Parts: sequence; structure tokens; C-alpha cells
Amino acid sequence: MVPMLLAVLSSCDDYLQLEPQDNLIQQEFWQNKEQVASAVAGCYASMNQSGFTDRILKWGELRAEMLVSLRAGGNEQNMMRNFIIPTNGLVNWADFYETINYCNLVLEFADAAKEKDLSFTNQELANYKAEVLTIRALVYFILVKNFKEVPLVLTATSNSQVDFYPAKSTEDEVIAQIISDLKIAVQDLNLGYSQSAAYDKGRMTKGAALAILADVYLWNGQYNECIVATQDIIDSGRYSLVEGSDWFNEIFFEGNSVEGIFELQFSDLNRTYQSSFYVGSPIYAPFPEIRQVYAGYPDDVRTNFATFDLEQNTVFKFAGVDETGVYRGQQEFFNTFIFYRYAEVLLMQAEAYLLSTENKNLDRAANLIEMVHQRSTGAPLEVPIDEVSLLNALLLERQKEFAFEAKRWYDLLRFARRNNFQDQYLITDLADIKSSADDYELILSFYSDKESYFLPIFQNEVDLNPNLEQNPYYEN
Repeated sequence: MVPMLLAVLSSCDDYLQLEPQDNLIQQEFWQNKEQVASAVAGCYASMNQSGFTDRILKWGELRAEMLVSLRAGGNEQNMMRNFIIPTNGLVNWADFYETINYCNLVLEFADAAKEKDLSFTNQELANYKAEVLTIRALVYFILVKNFKEVPLVLTATSNSQVDFYPAKSTEDEVIAQIISDLKIAVQDLNLGYSQSAAYDKGRMTKGAALAILADVYLWNGQYNECIVATQDIIDSGRYSLVEGSDWFNEIFFEGNSVEGIFELQFSDLNRTYQSSFYVGSPIYAPFPEIRQVYAGYPDDVRTNFATFDLEQNTVFKFAGVDETGVYRGQQEFFNTFIFYRYAEVLLMQAEAYLLSTENKNLDRAANLIEMVHQRSTGAPLEVPIDEVSLLNALLLERQKEFAFEAKRWYDLLRFARRNNFQDQYLITDLADIKSSADDYELILSFYSDKESYFLPIFQNEVDLNPNLEQNPYYEN
């Protein structure tokens, strides 16, 4: 029923052209809990579009240093140098606002379905609404990390009374809404589902909402709150680190491991990983010095034939089958798309303990980093117990653990922007990797302006909406 629902709910290509075409949604669809369930499934399915997952991967990786181009298009190559203009189609956020609109439709009309269906319980309704609140919060968090200020649309485009020309909300306003929604959702979400691991990991649960909330708190400098949210996940007892020897197979090849918290399940995701990393014609390769990232620990399970393959010069994490170097066929990319897993919860809490004023705990932070490090290397983490050394170790551990998982750019930006960009060098130093002697000054200029760390609003959106101001770096 999901494809039919998406056809009913589908919108035009541009977010600002989302206008109601008829009254089908109100009058014919929202009649019972089965239809609400289909609508919620439609919210998940809307995330399973190449324009959605491709952008998550590219926004999270291309501006950082971990990937190089083998045959990327012009838009991608420009993004890899942080040279991005408003007409670059990669900054089109239409797919993200479509997902937001699907969530808003459920929030607006699910109550009416309950009134018509006596078998629809309050608990079922609350859980469905909590799921879409969490999806919407995740999508807005992705947008705010990339654009900083975005329109905050909380009403479905289901009638002519909707404001089709919203202005941007500030980062603080969007973050506040995300936190508010997630706090509500956590109260009503299930801890898990009984059908299967895929069903459990592929839907929003209490653990998923808490993981997103912890990430938002970390981004927003609310370290004490991040500690509480991550501890709630730890205390739930539902997640654990996989054994080091199973790191690649269970997390990335099989998927839905005991470590997974939220993973998209849909097979269409093969288009994102297959088009980027298929060994027969990969678009991207690991940056040449990737072996040095893992240097010093020869038994690290995340190295060759795990995260990367030096012989084939490819990203093995999503394209490989096992440590013998076997690759997936072109039609065998059925990977889940992992948004959050338990290793990140541990490292988020470590970061919060390092940066908290009231609850700073260097020993606890070191132990948390050690858990992730030793799981993969079998060796102790030999780092001085001081804040600077541990923060450096944590950033490196995140780089090794989450390579190519669409997190590296945000890690660099989060670390760089603290204390009024005290560590801006984390980003400006990317020019050393991205440039040659001939274009170093040019590439450095692309990475030097703090406003350039957020994407431009797609020019078509600005042209359509008189209330939408372009982000400052791209105004001229």
C-alpha cells in the first residue's frame, strides 16, 4: 500500500511548489489505523529515495578529506573543494521537505482516523505520532547541520491556508523544535518491536530518538543533557558492541546487528552505495593516505578489506563481502543505511564528559573511548589523561570507526566551531589535502570563510519564495 500512498502524497519537484491538488487526503484516506500505518510507512519510504540518501552521504563526506574523486561529476567535484554555488543541484532540499510534509500529514490527520476506527487504541496512535515526530526531527537536524537556518514548517500542505512562502528560522529556533519534539516522542515510542531485527532497527524506537537527541545536544553544546540521553540508551540494555572479529560482517554486510540503533532497510538504498562504490566503476575512492589513519595498530579490524581495499583503491565498507576481498555484484547492494549505532553513543558520551563544565570526567571519557578502540584493535588506548589529548584521540577514533558513514564533515565542523572557531584549523587544513601547489590559495579561500561551512539554499527555492533569504556567504 505504500507506493499508492506515496502517489497520493507526492508533491512537485520543488518544496515551495507543494500545494494541495484535491481533498483526497482528508476525505478518503484517513479512515482507520491500517491507513495510518501505511502513512507512517510512507514517511520511512520517502527517506528511501536516491535524492535523500545520496545527499546525506555527499553532504557528510565530500567536503571532508576521506574521499577522492575517480569520476565524480562537476557538482560533486566542486563540493569536494567546498566551492558550492546556489545553482548546484546537490543543495536541493526538496526530498527532505517532502519527508517533512509526509510526517506533518500524519500528525495532522491521524487523530481523525482514530475517531473513526474503534479498534485504534490511544497507545497505537501515540506511537505512530511519536515515530513521525522522530523522523521529522532527524530530517530537520540534517538540514540544520547543512544549512544552519531553514524554514521550520510544522503544518502539512493539505489545504490552501498553509503559508507556501515561509522565511528561514534561526538555528536556535530549529534546534529548540527538534529537542521539544524528541522529548515528546521518547515518552511514547516503543523500546523495540517483536517481529524481527530488521523491523526493530528499521523503525524509530525510544533508543533511536534518544540517539538523535544526544547528537543534537552535542551539536548544541548541551553536554550534561547529552550525558543523560546517552546513559538512558546504555541503561536500556538493548544494544552492545559487536565482537571485533565480527565488526565488518555483522554491522555492514549483514546489517541490523546488536550495535544498530536506527538503520533504513529498503533495498532501493543500493542505488546510493552501488553508484558510489561498486568496484566495477566506483565514483569515489579512499583518500591516498587512509592507511596512515589506522597506523600503529596492525590488528585493527577496520583496515584493509574492512573499511577500504588498498589493492582495488575502493571503499570496501559498503561494497565488500568479506575479509578475503570478495566484492558484491552490481545488483547485490542491499546494505542498510546506518544512521546511529551503539559505538557512536559511547563516543558521544565521551565527548560530553570531556566538554561538560559541571560533569567533566576525564577518566570516564577515556574508558568510553577505550571500549570502542580496544574492540577493534585488541590493544589499549595509550593516551595521556588530559582534555586536549583525549579530544584528539576521540576525533581520530570517530574518523576510524565511522569512515564513509556520512559523519566526518560534521565531526570536523562541530569540533572546529566550538569557542568561536578556536580550532578552525581542522577545516582550513583540508586545503593541504584538497589542493596542489597551483591552486592552494584558491582552495584555502574556499575553506577559510566560516559562513562557507553551511550550504547555499538552492537558487530555485530563493527565486520562488520572496521571503527566503540566501545564506550570507552566497548572496553575491
